[in-house]
Amino acid sequence: MDNMNNNTNQNNMQPMYNQPQNNMQQNVQQGYNQQQYYGQPQGYTYNPNYSQGYYNPHYPPKKQKSKLGIGIFVGFLIGSFAVAMLVFLFIGAFASSGMIKVGANGAIYVQPFDVNDENGIGTAVEKKLNSLDSLLDRFYFNDVDKNKAADAIFKAYLSAYGDRYTVYYTPEEYKSIMESTTGAFCGIGAVCQQNEDGTVLIVEPYEYAPAYKAGIRAGDCVTKIDGTDITSMSLDGAVSLIKGEKGTNVTLEVLRDGKAMTFTVTRDEVIIKSVSYKMMEDSIGYIEISSFDTATTEQFKDAVKELEKQGMKGLVLDVRSNPGGVLSGVVEILDEIIGKGLIVYTEDNQGKRNEYKGTSATEINVPIAVLVNGDSASASEIFAGALQDYDKAEIIGTQTFGKGIVQTIYPLSDGSAVKFTVAKYFTPKGQDIHGKGVTPDQVVEMPQDAASDVQLDAAVKYVKEKMQ
Repeated sequence: MDNMNNNTNQNNMQPMYNQPQNNMQQNVQQGYNQQQYYGQPQGYTYNPNYSQGYYNPHYPPKKQKSKLGIGIFVGFLIGSFAVAMLVFLFIGAFASSGMIKVGANGAIYVQPFDVNDENGIGTAVEKKLNSLDSLLDRFYFNDVDKNKAADAIFKAYLSAYGDRYTVYYTPEEYKSIMESTTGAFCGIGAVCQQNEDGTVLIVEPYEYAPAYKAGIRAGDCVTKIDGTDITSMSLDGAVSLIKGEKGTNVTLEVLRDGKAMTFTVTRDEVIIKSVSYKMMEDSIGYIEISSFDTATTEQFKDAVKELEKQGMKGLVLDVRSNPGGVLSGVVEILDEIIGKGLIVYTEDNQGKRNEYKGTSATEINVPIAVLVNGDSASASEIFAGALQDYDKAEIIGTQTFGKGIVQTIYPLSDGSAVKFTVAKYFTPKGQDIHGKGVTPDQVVEMPQDAASDVQLDAAVKYVKEKMQ
């Protein structure tokens, strides 16, 4: 033990303390304890954890970093880098396949399937279009709106599919379509049409909406909107000026019986009224559904509740000239009438079947008649066909339109959209309506010179007989 310590002192400590060899040996021989000697006289302290056994507190050794802490930190960096790389590769894969898009408003969203512009109509078509564009740029007499030309190209290409229901919508058209299907928009709340002189006729201002409250009435002809003459505009252009953000004002200059009048209307959210109702004689309720929108279901429920409060014993449902609407809307209403059971099913181009069933525990248990005509289409035919299959109502009127296919609207990143056919639908008993329509149980024509609504009269007669 003494020899080990001595060797350590000679080999390691001698250069540090710069002491003569003979003095160190003399001190050891005189019996000095090394800890005592190298502690106080020279300022060195023994520490068994120090690699050499001694250190000078005035010149302390550098602290050794924890190997565990370093490992955790390095691991964190490596892990973060790996996650970043995975995210980058994930985004890159989706972007290259066309599944990640940046919307017109800057929002980033992921599409549920691959859509890209690499394998489209072909480079030959693109080259030819560029050649035509270059040629006309050099020699054509007038200027051309390139955006308008591009929209026309997109519309023409989709029309080549030969399906009248597969169409391209510009951003403005898509916004308008979405407003019509949701049944809500911000504006003044009035049905309009354009006159031959370019003025916009107020056909019907909704009594609950801003236009009517501001004093505008049916028959008023709008000539200016916020001081802008609209007589040279399209109807869509004029309506776009009328619509706006909730709470903002729009000034309308109108002609009423030849007299100029001005109204300031505060825009508000307007729920399109697609359901109207009344109680007829003999406690027979009447409900007209003009379209099947997302807002239609609640309006229908409210109408039924009110008629039931008034003691409804029979019901006439009128979907004449109803062009259809969203599938969910008609399914929800049929759920209220039929209750539990298959309402409609669809089949796509792969033969995959998708069923829509009613889940309601209750149903309407009064005699029902449904009025249809040649302009009752799509969702209206689902409506009539399902009630006919369940023998829940008598279908009265004329053969329906015959649109038994389902479309979806797919938005694109620039705000435009494409509507295209995705499936064919069938009634609960498998009726294929497309190109055929729903055949009424009672065929009742509507003469042009009829003094009364003969179809409604036939419906009321049927319900009365069933009520007895």
